[in-house]
Amino acid sequence: MTQTYARLMTLATAALLTLAPYAQAETFKLPPYETYALPNGMKVYLMPQKEVPLLHVTVGIQSGSVLDGAQYGLASFTGDALNLGTKNYTKDKLEDLFDFHGAYFGSAIDQDFTTLQISLATKDADKLLPVFSEILRLPTFPDKEVAKLRDRAVTELKKAKESPNQVADQFFNRLVFDEHPYGTPMGGTPTSIGKLSRADLQKFHASAYRPQNAAISVVGDLDIASMKKLVEKNFGSWSSAATQAKPIANVSSESKGTSRVLLVNKDDASETTFRIGGMGVKRDDQNWIGLQVVNTILGGRFTSLLNEELRVKTGLTYGARSRFEGLKNAGTFSISSFTATETTSQALDLALKTYTGFVKAGVDKATLDSAKAYVKGQFPPRYETSAALSNLLVEMWVYNLSDVIINNFEAEVNNLTLTQANDLIKKHFPVENLDILLIGQASKIQDIAKKYGRVIKTDIVTAQEGRL
Repeated sequence: MTQTYARLMTLATAALLTLAPYAQAETFKLPPYETYALPNGMKVYLMPQKEVPLLHVTVGIQSGSVLDGAQYGLASFTGDALNLGTKNYTKDKLEDLFDFHGAYFGSAIDQDFTTLQISLATKDADKLLPVFSEILRLPTFPDKEVAKLRDRAVTELKKAKESPNQVADQFFNRLVFDEHPYGTPMGGTPTSIGKLSRADLQKFHASAYRPQNAAISVVGDLDIASMKKLVEKNFGSWSSAATQAKPIANVSSESKGTSRVLLVNKDDASETTFRIGGMGVKRDDQNWIGLQVVNTILGGRFTSLLNEELRVKTGLTYGARSRFEGLKNAGTFSISSFTATETTSQALDLALKTYTGFVKAGVDKATLDSAKAYVKGQFPPRYETSAALSNLLVEMWVYNLSDVIINNFEAEVNNLTLTQANDLIKKHFPVENLDILLIGQASKIQDIAKKYGRVIKTDIVTAQEGRL
């Protein structure tokens, strides 16, 4: 299901954007690339990387789950269904063709955008880029294949609720963002996906998949002049006559006035899965880099304060972490963990005590220096691949990030002062009117939930349908 894949992609890419410049070489810079726009408005990024005779192509479409409207999961399901058949290829023919050439094709969905990706041998570009373009521009969404995919997706969604950690972020976003599209179920619900038809996918594709909303990055063993011709040939004629989807509304900045606790009942749960947090910052926030450093201290590594208190010292959980998730128009901050039902109150109290103590006391220089060293040492080796670079260029386009976010990253980490770090903690780590999500046996933890705020009680089936 795209939701699971998208979540992995989102986390992986966030890590890349956060840690990218901390390569072994201190002078790491983005490799040279060329960027321009086709006459139809599609943005193009070309980056030669000659080490191996491979190409990775990523197309980004600004058509994420924020455009679903009342049809939860529409963007996700559309992205999944693109390769079910095209004007000239059936699903089986597409799979056979990619298998024969050893090519990989995939799609991923986020709140803000969808990506299509293909990895292929350079020698096969003339054969496979036209097919890749056809999947993007001319999907047919055959009824039979859509029905099979729909049945499989509904089954996977129903299974997801058996693992609370798979659905906890979705429920937490719903609590934080209320009725805003960022709070809707990104991968859909069993009911919403079950109702989607071929006509729904065709309509969404016509309105959301437009060259003006798209960018393509090609990274690998390429000649720029030749690749320009190939991109123009396969994507230059793409146009759309349908009405463009309306932009989403801004996220409300009004305070909710009190802490809220979403208590999601799961009768057979032996653990309580929880999230604590609230609004964070947008992905392009000027303080993003500094926030990643200071969050490392709180909950971004094994030796973090949260993990040390909740796992190492007390054994209340196998792990606790915190993170900022940045989106185009908003963001969240969350603490995440789980504990046995009988230790729910103890774990929540300790998590909140550790967190509020961190915000109040701030950090000292030795701890900050340690976090800087840790972050710089976590550069993912996969960032050096064509796939990682291709995906990165598209995300930079989506979030309007300049090369500076990569090329000056290490310098910004090194230059983060103790005063600046503590100012960021005070300003951006929410402490008032925190939102809390609890998934577990309501009969055993509902009295506990009341200690932390106004309780909104529901069951896991209802919550998965996107309703509170």
